[in-house]
Parts: sequence; C-alpha cells; structure tokens
Amino acid sequence: MSYIVLARRYRPQKFTDIIGQEHVSKTLANAIENNRIAHSFIFSGPRGVGKTTTARILAKALNCENGPTANPCNKCSSCESITKGNSLDVLEIDGASNRGIDEIRNLRENIRFTPTLGKYRIYIIDEVHMLTKEAFNALLKTLEEPPGHAVFIFATTEIHRVPATILSRCQRFDFKRMSIKTIISHLESIAKSEKIDIEKDALLQIAKKADGSMRDSQSILDQIISYAGNKITAAEVADVLGIISDDLYFEFTEKIRDGDLKNLLLLCNRVFAEGYDLAEFLNGFEEHFRNLLVLKTLQNFDQINVAEHYHDQFRSASKLFEVTDLLAYIKQVGDMQNAIKWATQPNLKFELGILKMAKMPTTLEIETLLQKIDLLKKKTDTEQPPPASPQEISLSSLKNVWPQLTSQFRETKVNLATALEIGEIKSLQGTNLVIEYANSDVFYCTWLNKNKRLVEEELYKQFSSAIHLVINKVDKPGSGINKNNERLNKKEMTRELEKDPVLNKLIDEFGLEIT
Repeated sequence: MSYIVLARRYRPQKFTDIIGQEHVSKTLANAIENNRIAHSFIFSGPRGVGKTTTARILAKALNCENGPTANPCNKCSSCESITKGNSLDVLEIDGASNRGIDEIRNLRENIRFTPTLGKYRIYIIDEVHMLTKEAFNALLKTLEEPPGHAVFIFATTEIHRVPATILSRCQRFDFKRMSIKTIISHLESIAKSEKIDIEKDALLQIAKKADGSMRDSQSILDQIISYAGNKITAAEVADVLGIISDDLYFEFTEKIRDGDLKNLLLLCNRVFAEGYDLAEFLNGFEEHFRNLLVLKTLQNFDQINVAEHYHDQFRSASKLFEVTDLLAYIKQVGDMQNAIKWATQPNLKFELGILKMAKMPTTLEIETLLQKIDLLKKKTDTEQPPPASPQEISLSSLKNVWPQLTSQFRETKVNLATALEIGEIKSLQGTNLVIEYANSDVFYCTWLNKNKRLVEEELYKQFSSAIHLVINKVDKPGSGINKNNERLNKKEMTRELEKDPVLNKLIDEFGLEIT
C-alpha cells in the first residue's frame, strides 16, 4: 500500500474534529440539527485552514444514511464514498481548471438529476474565484432558484474576486489563520500518535514556518521526519528549512547598537557566504525587532513566539533600546525589503541598509544633544547684558546720532547715506521725525522712502523706542548733487564708449546719442 501523507491521514472527519474553526463548525452543526440548511455556502480564508475539509464533512452530514445529522457516522456507504472521493452524489470541481462557461453549463444540465444514494446532490467548487465572468453569470440563475436536492459549497482564498451577485446568494463563512499555539498543539498530538520524539523548539519553528496553515505544518513535519527519523531536534529543523538562528540576529543587534561598522560588514559577508535568502533574513530581522518592541512595551512574553532559552537574551536586549529606536529600526528594515526586491545588486543594498541602521542617532543621543542646546541657551541668556533703558528722544539727540547713522550706511548703502546727508531734519512731532527734501532732490527723497524701514530699525536700536520717518518735498534750493552726478555720469559714459568699438558702431548705425 502506498504511503499516505500526514495531512491526509489526520484530516478531520467530523465537525468536532475541526481545529481552530469552531465558529464555522458549530454554526453548520446547529443549522443541520435545526433543519435550517441553506442551498449555497461560500468558505473563504487562507490556504490549509480547513475549507475543503469542512465542505466534505458538511457533505457527509447531509448525505449520511442516518442524516441529515451533525454527527455523520463515517461508516455507511455514503460517508465512506465521500471520504474516498468517489461518491456519485458529491462532485468536487477545481475552479482553476474548470473555469469556463461550458463547464458551468454542463453542471446546470446535470443538476436536474436526482441524487443516486443520498438525499442531496452536492457541488463543491474549490478556488471558485478562478471562474470566468461568463461562468459566474451562468451560475446566477441556478443559485437563485436551485432544485430542492442541490447544495453548492464554494471555497476560495481570494473572496474579493468573487462577484457580489454570487456572494449575496450564499451563506458566507470566513476561516481564520491558525495560531502558532494551535498548530503546535496539533503537531504534538500527531507526533505522539506517530511515536516521534520532537523538541518543543522544533515544533515552534515548524509552526512559524507554516504561516497559519495547518496543512503546511503537517507537510513540513512529514518532510522533517523523512530527514531526521523518529528523534527530531530544533537544529535539524533549522537545517532542513533554512531557518536563521536568533543568535545571528542578536549579533547584528549588538553591533548596530555599538555602531561597529567593521564587524557589521563581516556579519553581512557571513549572511552572503552561508547562502541565506536576504528576503527571509529581513523578514526574521523585522520580527526580531518587533519582539523586542512588544517585550519593551508589555514586559511579558504572552504575545511573543520565541524559544524559552532566548527569553533572557530578549530581556537584556530590550533594555538597551528605547521604543522610538525600535520603531525606527523596523521602518528601516521595511525600507531594505523594498530596496532589495528590485535591486540589481541586492547584497549592496543590504549592506548599506545595515550600516545606515548603525549610524542612525539613538533617542538617548538626541535627548543628550537637546539638553546641551538647552543648557547653552540658558547660559547665553544669563550672560546677555540687561536691555538698555529707553533714552530720552529730542530733536537735538536725533541730530547728534544722525552723522553716526549716515556713516554706518555709507559702508553698505551709499545712496541711502547720501540721502540722509541731503535731507533736512525739520521737527519731531511725537514719534514722527519730519525730514524735508527740495523738489530737485527727488531721487534721494525717493531712495529714503524705499529704505526708511532700515533707518527706523537703526533708530530703534539707538533709542529703544519707535521713531517714524515722515518725508516731505518742498520748494527750496536743491543740493545740486543730482545735476553734478548727471554731468559726471555723462562724461564717464563718453569715456567708456571711446574704449568700446562695438558700442560705438551701434550708436553710429542707429543714430543714438548720450543724454
């Protein structure tokens, strides 16, 4: 007789055998007991969590010779034929390979025939989301008004791809991912039945690798038994599955904390040399920092799935980091995962990402720097001289500081300094300082208007009080500076033109003149 794998040998045969999906099995059992049997069901959820198995148990419960019953006998001809997969009244259809409208038309033709042995003709369509749009449309009328003897059970891992028109005609049951504890407990019972001696840490590694799928965990256990025999250690499981040891992650964590770039590069080279898949490594590294974060926050291991002999190391490591540091590291690992996914040189991206983590400033360093800045600021504030008391403002005091103000602007704004020299301080009316210009000095009058804010700011520094400039133009003799400047500028331009033949040529051709 050929070998039957564990996943098939230990497949549940009754509702009470279903593990981790009690919300589904209890509802279906009660519906049968109360004679509230729907004509169509849809089971959704991840792979390997019992969707097809539950569909077969439901089929047996409906067609058992003692039924419909919530506890099929598994001994009658109907139950046995369903278990073996050769029942004439239960048709299992693979939606991936029978996805067209022709297959659904054939199903609609056959559905008219009454059951051979049982009370119902049951159609189990696995991966129903793979059906074409036309095939789904062909199903609609049948689902709306099926024959009394027909029951449809759909199973899918991608419920979002099933049309809403189909979902609305079915009772929907959502299957959950298996918890690690549930998988470990079931694998322990299988190992006991098979007389396999397996370490707890080995079971934990298998359960984590199964990623919520009970079927996957049983397939992995089958593979490990083939490798290690009847005595299985955690090290053997790690060898077969390529699992990265937590010790390596702790080494990386320590070097990142110390900013030890040299040894981090050596550790990266070790990862490359031992052939670890970088995506798998980063997945584990992300979980490692997540475990430290959860432990730091909750101060217990209730939500952490790690081997007991690593508990002390996790406690010690969690004390070395602040929560914000761990969050930053988790984000950086996520960035590295995205970077290596499309990189032509993933090893380089990996190294650079690890080194960046080592150079990231820690929360403690940032807090220390902020404290130093705060102390420096306080020291500067205490060393500053007290603000000068406001001076008494008078016309004479303003005239006294005016030459100093003019000299100050002479270095940076020559025209403004000249404007201050030409303007005549006439009067002080409250906080308004009146300055007069002759009409002929309009250029400098305008210049002071544009820059009076600068002058007012300098006056405030001198007197610690706001002084506003009021600039007036009056009919009086001007300074003559504008005309002198015009004559000087004309002479300078003439001299420059004599030096530049190109400009001279332009003036000749276009008949220009200097004004």
